[in-house]
Amino acid sequence: MSPPAIKVENVSKAYTIWSSPGARLHGPLLGRLGQLPFLPAAARGFCQRLSNGAFRNYFALRNVSLEIPQGASVGILGRNGSGKSTLLQLLAGTLAPTCGDVTVTGAIAAMLELGSGFDADFTGRENVYLSAAIRGMTRRQTDAKFDEIAAFADIGDFIDQPIKTYSSGMMVRLAFAVSACLKPQVLLVDEALSVGDIFFQQKCVRHMRDAMADVTKVFVTHDLHAVRSVTAYAYVLDRGEIVFAGSSKDAVEFYIKMSHSASEPAGAPVFAPEIKLPAPGPDKTLPARLPWLEIRPSQLSGAGEVLIRRIAVTRPDLRTPGAVQARDRICVHIWLSSVAAKSHVIIGYFLSDRLGNPICGENTCSLADGVFALDAGDHLVRFEFDWPDIQPGDYSITIGVGEGTDALRHVIQCWAHNVVKFDAVSPGRVIHCIFNNPMANLGVMPIDDHQAPGAARTSYAPLSPVGHD
Repeated sequence: MSPPAIKVENVSKAYTIWSSPGARLHGPLLGRLGQLPFLPAAARGFCQRLSNGAFRNYFALRNVSLEIPQGASVGILGRNGSGKSTLLQLLAGTLAPTCGDVTVTGAIAAMLELGSGFDADFTGRENVYLSAAIRGMTRRQTDAKFDEIAAFADIGDFIDQPIKTYSSGMMVRLAFAVSACLKPQVLLVDEALSVGDIFFQQKCVRHMRDAMADVTKVFVTHDLHAVRSVTAYAYVLDRGEIVFAGSSKDAVEFYIKMSHSASEPAGAPVFAPEIKLPAPGPDKTLPARLPWLEIRPSQLSGAGEVLIRRIAVTRPDLRTPGAVQARDRICVHIWLSSVAAKSHVIIGYFLSDRLGNPICGENTCSLADGVFALDAGDHLVRFEFDWPDIQPGDYSITIGVGEGTDALRHVIQCWAHNVVKFDAVSPGRVIHCIFNNPMANLGVMPIDDHQAPGAARTSYAPLSPVGHD
C-alpha cells in the first residue's frame, strides 16, 4: 500500500496578537527579564505577568489531522476565517505549524494568491522559465513544454509583455497553465480559478479531471457546484477545526446546513434611545430589539428630504440572516426621517453581485397600497422578500426611497448603497445561469412525414460537433 500523498497530524497554527504596537517591544523584553536568575522571585513573576499580558494567541487551526491518498481530489470548505487558506499554506510549505507535523510526498504546485511566484517586471515567457527552474527543470525541458503552456494560457502576444500589464484573468490563465502543463504530483488551488472567465474555468476542470487524473489535488473554494463535480471527498472547517469529513455530496449538504443555521450579525447593533421612534402597530418594543446598522454618509445619495438613517435586515424571527438560500424570507426594516410631510412615498431595493452588477429588485409600486404618505418626523418602514434562486456567492442590497406614483419615473429621495452583505449558498442543485427560471408544460410527441407542412420530405445533414477547448 502506497503512503498517502498528504498527511497532517495534530497540526495547530497560532498567530500572536499584540495588545498594542509598543507591546511588540516591551513584551519580549519583560519576558527575558523574567528569566534572569539574579532577580528576586517577585520581580521575575511581575515581569512574566506583564509579558504574558502583552499578547494573546489566535489559533487559525487547532489539532487538525487528515490523510489524502495519492491521486485523490479533495475539497476544503468553510466560511471566511475558518482556516482553509492557512491549511493550504501549511501544505505548500509557506507557513510552518506551531505544533504538529505536515508531510507532503512529491513535487508541489500551489496557486495560493493571484500571481504568486511571478516577477511583475518579467514577461510571461520569462516567468514560465523562472517557474520551471524553481521546479528543477532544465531550460531544454522547459523549451519542450513552452508551446503547450502558451497554448493552454491562450493570452496571445501578451506572453512577451511584463506581468504587471496583465489583467487578473490573464495572470490566472498563465499561472494555471504553468502548474497544469508541468504536471506536479500535488496541486494546491486556493480560489484562484474563480478569477478566470467561465470558459477557462471549464477548460481547467476538464484538464484536471482528464490529463491530471493521477495528480493529488486539493481545492479551497466557495463554489459548491465545483466541489461536487471535481472532487470525490471533502473536509469542512469551522473555527480552525475539522467538523465534517466525507463524500463531497455529503460535505456540501453539511456545509449548507451549517451556514444556513449560522446567525452571525453583519454588524454590531446600534441603538439610539435619544431618538423617539413611533411604534409600528402594537409592538412598541420592536425598534429596540432590531439589530440596527448605521449608514455612512458616503453610502447615501438622492434629494435628501427623506433620509434613511438606519437599516436592519433580519429573518422573520428577528435573527440576523447568516447564510441565505433560495426561498428564505428576508425582512428589511428601515428607519426613515422626513423633513416634511410627503403624500406619495415608495420603497425599493435591488441586489448586486460581488462585481456591483444589479441582479434583481422591486419597489412597492407593484403592491396594493404600496404608495403611502409620511408625516414629518421619524418612521419605521418594513418590507419582505424571498431570496431568489440565484448562483451562490456574495451579494449586497441597496435600499431606495422615492417620491411619486410611477415605478420608473419618480424623484429619488434617498439611496443607501450596498448597506448589507449576504452570503448566498446553493440549495443543493445546479444554478444554470444567474438564476433559475422554472420550466413548465413539457410535452413530447412524434411527427410523421405526412403530418409535416409541405409535400416534399426534407433531409437533414447531421450537426457538426461543437467543442470548447
